[in-house]
Amino acid sequence: MSKTSPIRLLILENSQNRAEELIVLLRTAGRATRAHLLESESDLIQRLNEQAWDLCLARQAVNDLTIEQVIGQIKGLDKDVPLIMLADDRDPASITAGLKLGAMDVALEDDGERLLLLIERELGNLESRRSRRKAEVELRETDRRNQLLLDSSSAAIAYVHEGMHIYTNRAYAELFGYEDPDDFAGIPVIDLIAAEDQDKFKKFLRSYTKSQEGSADFSCVASDDSRIIASLSLSPATYEGEPCTQMIFRAMTDDSEFEDRIREISSQDLLTGLYNRPYFIEQLDSAVDQASKGQQGYVLFYICIDDFNRVRAEAGISNADLVLGDLAALMRSYIDDMHMMARFGDDEFTLLYKGADKEGAATLAEEIRGLIAGHLAEISGKSFQLTVSIGLSLITENTPAGEEIISRAHKAATTIESGNGVSFFQPIQVKVGEEGKSLSSENIKQLVRDAIANNTFRLMFQPIISLHGDDEAQFEVLLRLLDEEANELSPAQFLGPAEDAGLLEKLDRWVILQSIKMLSVHRAAGSKTRLFINVTHCSMADTTFLPWISVALKAARLPSDAIIFQIHENDATSYIKHATKFCQGLSQLHCKTSINHFGCSLNPFNLLKHLTPDYVKLDGSFAQQIVDSPEKQKDLIDMVKALQSTGVLTAISGVESPSVLSTLWQAGVNFIQGYYISAPLDNMNYDFTNEDL
Repeated sequence: MSKTSPIRLLILENSQNRAEELIVLLRTAGRATRAHLLESESDLIQRLNEQAWDLCLARQAVNDLTIEQVIGQIKGLDKDVPLIMLADDRDPASITAGLKLGAMDVALEDDGERLLLLIERELGNLESRRSRRKAEVELRETDRRNQLLLDSSSAAIAYVHEGMHIYTNRAYAELFGYEDPDDFAGIPVIDLIAAEDQDKFKKFLRSYTKSQEGSADFSCVASDDSRIIASLSLSPATYEGEPCTQMIFRAMTDDSEFEDRIREISSQDLLTGLYNRPYFIEQLDSAVDQASKGQQGYVLFYICIDDFNRVRAEAGISNADLVLGDLAALMRSYIDDMHMMARFGDDEFTLLYKGADKEGAATLAEEIRGLIAGHLAEISGKSFQLTVSIGLSLITENTPAGEEIISRAHKAATTIESGNGVSFFQPIQVKVGEEGKSLSSENIKQLVRDAIANNTFRLMFQPIISLHGDDEAQFEVLLRLLDEEANELSPAQFLGPAEDAGLLEKLDRWVILQSIKMLSVHRAAGSKTRLFINVTHCSMADTTFLPWISVALKAARLPSDAIIFQIHENDATSYIKHATKFCQGLSQLHCKTSINHFGCSLNPFNLLKHLTPDYVKLDGSFAQQIVDSPEKQKDLIDMVKALQSTGVLTAISGVESPSVLSTLWQAGVNFIQGYYISAPLDNMNYDFTNEDL
């Protein structure tokens, strides 16, 4: 399960406050939720029938609903929902009882760290089960398609077990003069070999048994006793789940061009015309050998199509194959022939870049990414826009085996959480320390201290544009921390260590002060730009923070409404009193406020009973979920209407595709933000008056 995907969570808990604490615990760990607090057995049944759920956290009993009933209904309805019991005490008997009831594990009341580990484990196991079920369906579909390819292939192909034919295609029957492939049932392969070559054939089979590969020429006998000189290739295979041997007979001709074409086809992927996976792995191993000897360096590209399941669901399997073919042709036409490209998986491609030029490889990868992002695949009257995540890994004299290189490049691709990006493989740092903290955590704390002292953070600005034609210039301020090699760390990577070090208040003030200075210079040129600046819960609780903001705005000669202070829904829920006073204080200063990542708590609208923000920005997961779900689209429309009835302006982040714009416009969302509009910029130079959506 992707770290960016919200967890659909059922909670059986006495206290709603405790349920909120569980959600906050997950949110702090970087996991958004869509949670429901169970009220009764009928409520449980209704929820289980409405949709799929990822996890259930349950007390032993709440009101009239017991954990036995919850587990019984989950099993009775044949739902795959892992359940973790929340123990009321540390009594080993109650823990054992929970496991006997069918809970996947039992978490202790005061051990949030262990609970998170249990949750991640069960979500990982759930994802593995779902992937297995999906793979089984796809395998059946692949088997059907492979059977069609075998039946229609022009190559003479047979599958043999213990010397007997168990399958032959029509080309095989035609080669030997039979009308029906079924005529081969019960015919030994050796009966097709001329008498003078049968000893040679037996030796060939014995040689194949040892090496599992082989090719040789034989004189064969057709059904009319005529002779055929043919080349026979053997390879291990399975047919209908049983191990067997694949045999391909090729009639010998004087046409060398035809023979070359046959060899070329054996290394090709039939759908895309690129090299196939076995041939690519063979060439990759050869490249690793060359690199280890210092003869030639390479870079491996692992190209994953983002969210291809959506395309497959919209287009159907046949049209999805055409989309893959179109994408392969696009890349093949752009990439120099000196580099070798292959279809490596169902929706994955690999490229063996010749040369150890890391910058050149990164440039090519970025060009491929941009080429695909700007391309529309026109299939059966429909247009499909795709993006890719490209992971890269160097192949040098220190490189391990080819399998590890593939794994490294794949890991690099999966680190691109939002897709549509390029990433080089970076080794993972080792965690050490008695407290379970890692060296990297301590290093990050020092990096934050140094960045505050030396003004070496990087501020970036992502446009927030109106969906209804207004040209208001607005940006969200995003913060990046740079290490000694100028690698960027995102807030998700450094805010936790910064909080542990007590640096969040200083961090907030640094961001606000630098943003105000830059905005003041920018507005001096006549702009009316406004900034959304994120504030942590530590600053909300700081009684000196609001007076400091007032002084800072006056010193910069900025109007109060030039800054929209943005607080996380998670912080607002956990520190509701501080959030209420903070928003009231900002209102008195005539500053505007926004709630960010709205919609992930149990009852998000309860916040609006205490707070009166000017903006509410929905969590980016909502934009991702509505792509192919009419139900989620309706939920979003209803939520936006409910929000706007309270008088707030609505925004949504995470807009990565034009396919969601019509739903957002229909919902009445005021502002949108995301990589489809613009990636974060180093400055505030963005044209809000010429936005073609």
